[in-house]
Amino acid sequence: MTSPKFKSPTHLIFAFLSPHKLRLLLLVFLCLVATALTAVQPLVMAPMVQVALQQTNIFSSPGEEATSVSLSDVNLNNIDHYINQLLHLEKLQPWNVVLLLSSIFLGIVVLGTIFETTAFYVFTWVRVNSLRNLQEFVFKHLLSLSLDFFNQQRSGGIVSRLQQDIAGSVNNLTNIFKAAATAPVMALIYGIMLVRTNFQLMLVISAIAAAQWTAARLLRNRIRRFVLAEFDLIAMVNAYLNEIFQNIRVVKSFVAERFEQVKLREQFERMIPVHINRALSKHWQEPIITMINGAGNVLILLLSTRELLNGNLTIVGFFLFLYVGRAMIQPISQMGQIYLGFQEMSASALRVFEILQTKSTVKNGKKLLKGFQHSLHFKNVSFSYGHEPVLREMDVEIARGQTVALVGPSGAGKSTFTDLLLRFYDPTNGEIGIDGQDIRDFDVESYRRLFGVVAQENLLFNDTVANNITYGRNGIEREEIMAAAEVASAAEFIRAMPKGYDTMVGDRGIRLSGGQRQRIAIARAIVHQPEVLIMDEATSSLDTESERLVQAAIDRVIEGRTAVVIAHRLSTVIHADKIIVLEEGRVLDVGKHPELFERCDLYRRLCELQFQMNEFDGKTSGTKVLSKVRE
Repeated sequence: MTSPKFKSPTHLIFAFLSPHKLRLLLLVFLCLVATALTAVQPLVMAPMVQVALQQTNIFSSPGEEATSVSLSDVNLNNIDHYINQLLHLEKLQPWNVVLLLSSIFLGIVVLGTIFETTAFYVFTWVRVNSLRNLQEFVFKHLLSLSLDFFNQQRSGGIVSRLQQDIAGSVNNLTNIFKAAATAPVMALIYGIMLVRTNFQLMLVISAIAAAQWTAARLLRNRIRRFVLAEFDLIAMVNAYLNEIFQNIRVVKSFVAERFEQVKLREQFERMIPVHINRALSKHWQEPIITMINGAGNVLILLLSTRELLNGNLTIVGFFLFLYVGRAMIQPISQMGQIYLGFQEMSASALRVFEILQTKSTVKNGKKLLKGFQHSLHFKNVSFSYGHEPVLREMDVEIARGQTVALVGPSGAGKSTFTDLLLRFYDPTNGEIGIDGQDIRDFDVESYRRLFGVVAQENLLFNDTVANNITYGRNGIEREEIMAAAEVASAAEFIRAMPKGYDTMVGDRGIRLSGGQRQRIAIARAIVHQPEVLIMDEATSSLDTESERLVQAAIDRVIEGRTAVVIAHRLSTVIHADKIIVLEEGRVLDVGKHPELFERCDLYRRLCELQFQMNEFDGKTSGTKVLSKVRE
């Protein structure tokens, strides 16, 4: 499906129904036939009343011809005569009339059930496929949004909108569509019969309909408000639970189980009045309509009895009057419920609509980037997440084949630099270019495929080792996976696993050590042979032995490639072709290690601090290390 522009939540719903127009037309036909068959069931049985009264000739007096009734004149008083004309019942004995009408009635019921069941299947197919298409569309839209959207949202809240709100936008369509297709038809058929039989009764029915619509409209805004409040709280609870389970180690480490139970109880207590208010506002309609229907039934009984006593109704007309008059109330009630159901559905659709109205701050360019030839550059780049700038007037060039290291204290802007390089955000001012062209001119997907990324904390998916290495890439052979694992120093421990490359790593790679996760992440970054590698503090959270293995893998990986390396541990960047020293979002100095150590006070202080820390780790003495650093 193409990407339409939705004008309203209602337009959103029907946009995803429109591809199924033919099935919806079939559904309307099936519902109309099923409704018509249901409506004629009591009318077909009208001659049975005369049989029940044990009249010898149930359609005419002896010696008289049966009364002829045209279709345009049929009403509840003469429907039995009209059926006689169609079936020639006057020629049959009373018991045979019973058998024939019972058989016809049963046939109508069976046929109506077949049509109704087929209609239910068709609409279930339409609803399920519309739900799937809408979820896929919203999911695609969410993935297209830039990181600033996700930075402002809780993941559980996003999942709630993707699942519950979308389901609420579509699932209620079954009852609404069925009632919309059947209730008016039922009301029309019975309404015509009632008007032809007694106009006063139709005035009573009209009064009941007006009262029910008034009740529905009075409840509309309350239901919509409570549905929105309920879904907001459900999304909040889902986000909270998602956060707790993601951080279950922290909860248990701090013995915070009871603390979290109290917080969850507080969340649930906030939900209780909202749930109750929504339920009450929705079901206030039931007692109101019950009272309206009760009054209507009494009026129908009184009116039909009076008309029978006055000779305006036959016996058959009297009983049908009672049945049809009361049956008219149900479709009218359904039409009121359609209105309320649509309000609930549109409230859910509104929350989905709000997401689709959110636009990515990173606009997709039109050019496809096929390769990287010369250099990447930052030209007078500044960036801010809010009011305070994080990067300020930055000028940097990264030549093809260079290893460029970014160093600086925490908060200097190193990770923001790589986020801009990957175009997770666009600069507030200035330009980022590749081979002399602004990266905003290029298709985002083709641009990002230049890069392989290894982050400080690489979360793996609950899948096999092989699938984690090939994540996001199709057509990668097992030999290529194994080759990448070898380069990343991961092949040995992978072979030792129970199922090797087909071993499941657990949620977020929980079954692996930190060093193992990092080495699989390195294999994932290089398996598709990227032209630029970004190593964002890839060894900072590892123990000494894991750091040694990962660092060895990094050294092999970046050799001969364009690489951008961020590291707190300066031993990983000493041999870089270019070191960029950042402070408070500015480029303080650029050069190689020996010259920076001599002229840049911040760089020297970072080196001395780092290697003094290494001394305490027992790696070597401070004197030896500092002499090595100066070299």
